[in-house]
Formats: sequence, C-alpha cells, structure tokens
Amino acid sequence: MSDLFLGWDVGAWNCDRNRESRDALVALEAGESGPVVVGTPWRGNLRDLLVEHKGDALVGALMKRLAVAVDDGRHVTIAIDTPLGWPTRMLELVTTGAVIDVPPEADKNPYLFRKQDLALFAQGHRPLSMVRDMIGSQSTKGIHFLQRARLAPAAVGVWSREATIAIETYPAAAVRDREIAQLTTKLFADLLARETKQRSEAWQADVRDALSCALVAWLHRERREGLNAPGASADAAEGWIWLPAVATAAT
Repeated sequence: MSDLFLGWDVGAWNCDRNRESRDALVALEAGESGPVVVGTPWRGNLRDLLVEHKGDALVGALMKRLAVAVDDGRHVTIAIDTPLGWPTRMLELVTTGAVIDVPPEADKNPYLFRKQDLALFAQGHRPLSMVRDMIGSQSTKGIHFLQRARLAPAAVGVWSREATIAIETYPAAAVRDREIAQLTTKLFADLLARETKQRSEAWQADVRDALSCALVAWLHRERREGLNAPGASADAAEGWIWLPAVATAAT
C-alpha cells in the first residue's frame, strides 16, 4: 500500500452554522505520474468526530469520511490549514505577565503574530492572527486534534505517532509555487468533472484549499527538500508553517 496524504482545511468549532466555511478533507496517494485523489472529498463539521475518537481511531475516522481505509502500517501525512502554535510573546504575557514594546503597525505586533507570520507579511502574504481573528477557533480545533490523536512533537513543526505525521501549512501561500498551483488546478478540475451534483462556491473554495494542503503533505513526505524548513532560530513553541521555498520568497 502506498502512503496517504491528507489535507484538512479547518473550520471553526461550530462551523455547521456557517455555510461559507467548514471543515474540508481531501486525500491523495502517489500515482505513476504524480499524486492522485483517492476516495471522495468531504466537507462539513468534524467537531463530534474530534470529541468521540482518540489515537489511531481518530485518524481512521477522518479517512473514513473520505471512504478511504487506513490499513495497519500505512503511512499518513496530514497537512492542516490552521495555526498549530501561538505567539510566544502572547503566551508569556498571559502566563508570566511579561510585556514588550508594541509597534503601532498591527502586522508587526508580536502579541498577535508568530515570528514566521511576521516574516510572511514582509513576503507579501496576509496571515491571520489566532489572537485577533476568528482563526483562533480553528487553531484550538487543530491543536485539540493533535492531542486527541496522541501526536507528539518530533521536530519543530512536526507531530507524529507511529505511522502518522501532522504538519501545518497555509494553502493561500503554497499556491504561489507553480507546481502546487498547477497540480491543484488539475486535480480539482478532475474532481469537479466526476461530481454528480452542483457544488456551491463555498464548497469549492474549502475543498480546493484542502487539496492544496494535501499536496504540501505529499511534498513533505516525498520531496521535503523543496519545502522551506525551520532553521536554528525557529521557535518550537510557535510551530512551523511548511511551504514550498518559492512561496516564502519576498515579492
């Protein structure tokens, strides 16, 4: 059995009340000429599943939503579109009362953004703040998943347990890479061609992002050297956003 690559575009805890943004899952495996979609993409709210299951059963339940079986020993890389770490300066403020000088510009505020988020602003991206924006709900959902799946830190920005690895990514930035963009477009067109019913624009947006996430998971497993890896100065507590190197090049 070949490896599996799961992309998860995370919705808020109560995203079943929001027609515009929900959890979306897409799975890939490596084909003869590149990654191919397996199973059926899924969109909805994973809240109940994340509460009911633990460990391998939780990962299996995610894949079951896609009608994909996870056999014993089959490696699964999960790329998640939500922050899996919070700003160190904010955590220090809350836990120890440590304060810093705050710059006037919102996109330079270390309480609101992680070190890597701040760098992404300088590279032309617009990451959301888990402290200020609604992405905080999604972030707690993703971190909850890491704990419920019993995934432990294995390296900066990598959580693992046996044959499962989870990483964070950012699809809006990842598609700056030509290969990710082209594969997302091709595989998504193939998905729409086999769909038997009309899908809303919101469904398409969430599923497309999940597909881009799955492609980053594929690169992380198959060609990690093509991703921008954390350096010695990376803050392990803040996690790491895995992106193709070209996606983090300044514009």
